[in-house]
Amino acid sequence: MSLQPDKTTSLREKNKIKNNERAEVRYFKGEEQFERWRKEFIQHQDNELKLAAVSKLSYEPADYEPLLVQEPFPELVLTDHSYLIDKAVTKTEESYVYPQGIRIAIIISLFVILVIFFSPIVLLITVAMGVAAAVSLHFTRKDREHAIKEAEREAREEMARRNEQERLVYEEKRRQHEVKETARLALIQQLLTGAPGAVRARLDEVLSHLKLPVVVEVDIDFFADIPFVKVWLPSKAVIPKQTCEMLPSGRLQFQDKDTRVFNKQYFELCGAIILQVVSVILANIPSFQEAYAAGVVKNDLTDDCILSVKIPKEEIASINRANSAIPALQAFAAIYECDTSLALYPVDMLCPPEWEEIDKQELKSLKVRIFQ
Repeated sequence: MSLQPDKTTSLREKNKIKNNERAEVRYFKGEEQFERWRKEFIQHQDNELKLAAVSKLSYEPADYEPLLVQEPFPELVLTDHSYLIDKAVTKTEESYVYPQGIRIAIIISLFVILVIFFSPIVLLITVAMGVAAAVSLHFTRKDREHAIKEAEREAREEMARRNEQERLVYEEKRRQHEVKETARLALIQQLLTGAPGAVRARLDEVLSHLKLPVVVEVDIDFFADIPFVKVWLPSKAVIPKQTCEMLPSGRLQFQDKDTRVFNKQYFELCGAIILQVVSVILANIPSFQEAYAAGVVKNDLTDDCILSVKIPKEEIASINRANSAIPALQAFAAIYECDTSLALYPVDMLCPPEWEEIDKQELKSLKVRIFQ
C-alpha cells in the first residue's frame, strides 16, 4: 500500500518534465521563427532602400586639368653604407688579436724563464728565441696594418658598388615612371580631344564602377562627339509587389501595392538608371556636349523602347536639384507614353539627326555590364 504514492509522484514528475521539454521546444521554435521573420523584414527593407537610392542623382564633372601636370619622381637618396668600413676594420683587428697575443706571450715567457733559470746557455737560447718572436710580432703588426688598409679599401669598393646598384635601380624606376607618365598624359590629351580609343577606355572604366542594385547592360555608340546610349532596363520583377510591415508580435504583414504605386516605382527606377548612366558619361568625357539615351526592355518577342531622351551637357547639372528621376526626365522633355496607372508603353527612339546619312560602320561602339 505504501508504494502507490511513490508511483503517482514519479508519474507526475515525468509528465512535468515532458511538459517542460515541450515548452522549451515551442520556445526555441518560436525564437527561430521570429529570427526568420526579422531577417526577411530586414531583407525586404534593404531591397526597397537600394532601389530608392538610385533616384539620388548627382552630376560632378571630372576635372582633368590637375592631371595634365607630370608627377615628379622623387630625388635619389643614397643609403649610407659607411658602417661597412667600421665592420670590416673591426673584423680584421679581431682576427689579429690571437696571433699577436701568442707572440707577446712567448716573449714574456722567455723573459720569465731567463730570470728563473739564468745561465749563459739559457741566456743565449732565450735571446735567440726572443729576437725571433719579436721579429715575428713586428711582421704580424705590419700584416695587420696592411690587412686593415685592404679591408677599408674593399669596404669602400663595396660601398661604391652598392651605391652604383642603387643608382641603376633608381634610373630604371625613373625611366619606367617617365614612360607611364608620358602614356598617362598622352591618354588624357587624347581623351580631351575625343580620340575614340581613349573615350572607349574611359567609358568602360567609369561605367564599370557605377553602383546599381540591379544588372544593367549598356550599349554605347558614338560619332562626332555625340553618344547614343541604349540602356537595357530590368523587368518589373525587380520591384517588390507587396509592402512589408513587422507587427508588435513579430509577425510580418504583407499588403499588395496599389497598381499606380507599383508602376510609378518602376518608372522612377528606369528613369533614375538612365540618368545615372548618362550623367556619368557626360561627366567623364569632355568632348561630349550632349547625349541621346533610350531605355529598352527585353520582351519575349520584341525589345521595346519605353523611355527616350536627349540631354545637353549644359543642362545636366539640373539633376542635382531634382527630388526624383521622373521630374528630372520631364525637365529634359523625355519621350514616354503611359496611362493613368503610369504603366509605360513603347515609344520611338530619339536618335541623333546628325547620324542620318552616315555609314553605321563609322560608329564607335562599346558594351558595358553594370552590377555592384
